[in-house]
Amino acid sequence: MEQVKRILIIHQGALGDFILSLPAIRAFRHHYPDTTIEIWGYPEILRLVDRSVYADTIYSIDRERIASLFTPDIPAPTSVLERFRSFDLMCLFGGERQTTFVDNLRRSGVKKVYRIDPFPPDGSNTHVIDHQTSQLSPLGLKVPLSTPTLFPPEDDGKRVASFLEQRGIDREALVVALHPGSGSKAKVWSPGNFAQLSTYLLEDDQVHLIVPIGPADKEHAEGYCNLIASDRMLPVTTLPLTELAALLKRCMVYVGNDSGVTHMAAAVGTPVVALFGPTDPKVWGPRGKHVHTVYRGVSCSPCSREEMNGCLHKKCLESITVEEVYRLVRKIIHS
Repeated sequence: MEQVKRILIIHQGALGDFILSLPAIRAFRHHYPDTTIEIWGYPEILRLVDRSVYADTIYSIDRERIASLFTPDIPAPTSVLERFRSFDLMCLFGGERQTTFVDNLRRSGVKKVYRIDPFPPDGSNTHVIDHQTSQLSPLGLKVPLSTPTLFPPEDDGKRVASFLEQRGIDREALVVALHPGSGSKAKVWSPGNFAQLSTYLLEDDQVHLIVPIGPADKEHAEGYCNLIASDRMLPVTTLPLTELAALLKRCMVYVGNDSGVTHMAAAVGTPVVALFGPTDPKVWGPRGKHVHTVYRGVSCSPCSREEMNGCLHKKCLESITVEEVYRLVRKIIHS
């Protein structure tokens, strides 16, 4: 095996995109088990894998310092190039726009630089994970797992247990997570449907509901919360992602739209009911042993991003009934 002591992986994707890249990232550790691996990107997301099988170290990427590397014929600062040259192997997750960055690094003397195109072309039926891992063959890397996996640290689990106990939810309580939001308004099941599902779960199954709410979820989450009045419904807005992962792992089942949080729930091993409409779950769906996808292949679905954002009817999501989702959730709860 070639001598590779230090590897740098750069990934600037959002939460769901990053989680879908975990099988490809893990292949580097599998092939180079004794190598130091650094990942640069968004620190809040990267903390999910810090000091784990994926990464020994994480860093927040400084876009200003490396900006010149994305432009042809503009020299980068010497200190930046020396930092990159200290790595034996670099891998950048990025589209064709990142080609200039890779070319500049190669011309500057960086030993080995590779680019992984993160997304399959439009109209493809190839899953994102399979698209990414198929590009590892030229590097001689094999993929040990094609399912993303996150390992919440024990300390985060203890903090989550304390967080729940302070709110009257003990270790024996039946907890279900509902995530009514998404990074795109066009991909959400209606707040009214989530509210009706919640009513069934609260009244018939006596569950405690956990409702993660992120910055992009505010509108739909408020619409949902205004429809539910129960002391067994707990909105969660302040937990860091590492603790949110541990919280989702604590839940018996998770229900959500096509979102990063849905991918996180699947990655920690929680049974997931994923609701898909305008996007194709064959390409973008979460993977996991206990993932259940509800999808209506209506005539106009899946659709392009432009069509999705301009759609006023959302037949693909409106055709998913509360009753069928509840039956599936209840089957998981009582299995």
